[in-house]
Amino acid sequence: MKKIILFFVFVAILISGLLFWKNNTLQKGIAKANAEFENYIPPKIANWGAVESVSIIPLIDWHAEMPDYKTEAGVSYFIKTDNSNILFDLGYNEQQQDPSPLQQNMTRLGVTLDSIDMIVISHNHFDHVGGKKWMNANTFCLGNVQTDLGIKKIFTPIDMTYPGQKPITTQTPQRLAAGIATTGTIPAELIIGKIDEQALAINIKGKGILLVVGCSHPSLPKIIKRTQDVFSEPIFAIVGGLHFPIPEGRLKMLGGLVDAQRIGSGNGPFDQLTESDVLSNIKLLKELNIKLIGVGGHDTSDEVIRQFANEFGNAYRYVKVGRRIDI
Repeated sequence: MKKIILFFVFVAILISGLLFWKNNTLQKGIAKANAEFENYIPPKIANWGAVESVSIIPLIDWHAEMPDYKTEAGVSYFIKTDNSNILFDLGYNEQQQDPSPLQQNMTRLGVTLDSIDMIVISHNHFDHVGGKKWMNANTFCLGNVQTDLGIKKIFTPIDMTYPGQKPITTQTPQRLAAGIATTGTIPAELIIGKIDEQALAINIKGKGILLVVGCSHPSLPKIIKRTQDVFSEPIFAIVGGLHFPIPEGRLKMLGGLVDAQRIGSGNGPFDQLTESDVLSNIKLLKELNIKLIGVGGHDTSDEVIRQFANEFGNAYRYVKVGRRIDI
């Protein structure tokens, strides 16, 4: 019995030491990422055009409009404008299904590969590029096999590859098509390492900018500041993942013992996001006079989703697979 107790004490000390070391390394990384963000002066984008209207069809997220749509802790949106059809992120496919949840939902919702002329990857995390296998290889996939994508424009946050394609790395803000641009990547240091994330900016005529975001790892205030630094138009709407896993997240590890999204929020396991952070972000959005806000359940708890719905009323849109958001 004494040996068993000593063993568990040793394990506890070892784990505590590893967490302390990891947290110390994390804090240095966070400071470096913050400095990188603050010191970077992004180029201005003017005269980049505008679109008349935008439709967003969530293809992958945590909630669904109908029970026959596939759901998972991943993100993929089909975004249709006057002149561009964009596939934004590619979901997770954790179980390596064939066809993948993304492909199944595309079929049910009438979204064909041929109808897509642009692919934009927000950041290289497994739940946005089609799985861990593809993330580790700095590539992406709609299913289990990298099929021929035909002639498409592909924009990635870091150098990524795809058979037969030449993805364009968009670390700096730039125009992608008429009325469509990227914010460029914003750095964030997480417990699993550094990530560079970009958001999609769409200029809607007479309204302002729609921001489509994947996870908001760098934080919503930084994404908003980058947008304001790059564009002169006001932010009209924000749709996507805001990363508020409070009180808990969706992605669990080690048999549910580790809440991956929760410990990866804020400044790490010892300084996670709290309800006060949610309130400060809601206050920021209201000060900006945001006209439309849609929060994805991929990385935000049901409790916070209900909070946003209550706070923004008619301006709120439920992000659910198959529920179209028209602007």
